[in-house]
Amino acid sequence: MKLKGNTYKKRVKHQLIEWVKGNSIHNEKDNECCPDFSCCKPNLLQPEEIRKTFYTLSELGDKEMKEWEKDNSIETPNYDKAHSMLGGFLCSGLDEIDPNKSIHVVGSSFNKSKLN
Repeated sequence: MKLKGNTYKKRVKHQLIEWVKGNSIHNEKDNECCPDFSCCKPNLLQPEEIRKTFYTLSELGDKEMKEWEKDNSIETPNYDKAHSMLGGFLCSGLDEIDPNKSIHVVGSSFNKSKLN
């Protein structure tokens, strides 16, 4: 399946919607993976509930950031949670490459540490 959209934002939105459905599509035009990298590593596909949670947080976070751009004193908890989840997805992807390494993504509550 090819991503729909003639703008970057539309392609990202379509990719995210398909990913939530379980269709991991690499964004070839912009060379971007799905949030959990499952388009390139299918075994990294997150459970449906996590995908839906990320989508919801991402949508709410986008709205928060539009408000934050006008007034950067406001809180952005949904945006922050979505980015924390991205850190967790990154840890899972890196763990796939070398499970014997310790991984810590700064600013993320998702951290993995293994002792050698």
